[in-house]
Formats: sequence, C-alpha cells, structure tokens
Amino acid sequence: TTARLLGTDAEFATHLEQRLKEMAPMQIGRWGQLQEWMTDWDNPQDVHRHVSHLYGLFPSNQISPYRTPELFDAARTSLIHRGDPSTGWSMGWKLNQWARLHDGNHAYTLLGNLLKNGTSDNLWDIHPPFQIDGNFGGTAGMTEMLMQCHMGFIHLLPALPDAWHTGTITGLRAKGNFGVDLYWNEGKLTEAIIHSGSGAPCEVRYGDLVWKFKTVKGKSYKIQVGQKGDAAVALRPVVL
Repeated sequence: TTARLLGTDAEFATHLEQRLKEMAPMQIGRWGQLQEWMTDWDNPQDVHRHVSHLYGLFPSNQISPYRTPELFDAARTSLIHRGDPSTGWSMGWKLNQWARLHDGNHAYTLLGNLLKNGTSDNLWDIHPPFQIDGNFGGTAGMTEMLMQCHMGFIHLLPALPDAWHTGTITGLRAKGNFGVDLYWNEGKLTEAIIHSGSGAPCEVRYGDLVWKFKTVKGKSYKIQVGQKGDAAVALRPVVL
C-alpha cells in the first residue's frame, strides 16, 4: 500500500505480496487457542513468556472484536493459559495485549506486576540486565488502556480499569494526526477534546456510541455523552 501511494518500489512490493500469500493463516486449535504452530500441538500447560503468535492482536491490528471475533476469543484463551508471570519486557507485551482485549482490570494487574516486579529502582525494565522493551511497553500499555486507534477509529476508554475510576489525560496522539484529551468520572467518559492536525475525517467511539464528523485543520472538537431517558446518546461534536 505504501509503495503504491508513493509510486515507488513496485517490483519489491509485488514480491512481498506474493510472499504474503504463502504465509500460513491464523488458526484456532483444539482447546480454543490461537495456534502458535501450523500443527495443532500447543500445550495448554505451556506458560512460556513468549507470545509471538499473538502479534495479530498486538502490536498489529489483524485481530479485533469487530472484524474477527473468533480469533479475538482464541487470542484471549492463549493469553490466559500463558499466565501473567514473566520477565519485564514480556509483562509489558502482555499488558498491551490485555488492553487490546478490552480487559482493563487484567491490564492493570500486569501494569502493577511490571512496576513492582519488573522494574528496578532506577525505573529500568528488568530482563537481566536491562531491555527497553519493558519501559516502552509500560507506557504504551497505559495509553492503550485509555485510547486505541488501530481499527480505523479513535476508541475512547476501551480498557479503563476500576482503579482509575476518575481521571484526566491530555496530549494523546491518534492516527490521522489527531490529538486527544480525555476526562472521565466514576468510570464513565464525561468529555473528550479532539484536535485535528490535518483536517482528516474523524470517527470516534465510546462503548456503543459513535461520532463521525469532518474536521478542519487546526480546529478542536468537544465530544460529550448525553442522556435520553435511560439511554446514553452521542451529542453532536462542538467546535471550540
């Protein structure tokens, strides 16, 4: 896709497209897991810290609850069986994966493990002697708990843990060159400010609510949740 947009490297892009067709598809195994191998010989007692076969869940976007619900559930099964204990970098990875599974409380547990058991006093990630993956994974995981943007829209508070019932975060960055500020209270979104850096169309989701609107470069848009009877409704974005 990038080669086509830039009008370059056509021969190399064609080569890669052919190789993609030769790759084995993601498959669900006999106990509901996302298979790590082409042959269904995964061991449900395997608690190894490596979870490379869950790449499609994180950091890629091939697995989602909207497009691939069966693979989404299978990835969860695999992650449950692998368990939480691991070295620092792996805890950071699992933290992000639980956030992608929209399980904020489990992600919060991994974040606590990472900080208490996988981080030195100087805040370096522990995987003797040190790997930056855990540090980057920790900050990425906290962001993924509060906002995700890998599915073509900006997803607000997708994995908010109970422990963060009230809070504010500003300066998040989303695909499409958007800035995002979030405000929530008692576990519910109260307000979001979307800053448009390029004037691209924007789609925002919070729970079952969806906002789709055009933007103007340099403008900011306030999003709020209203109430109609017992139902939450998406109020029209307000230009600031």
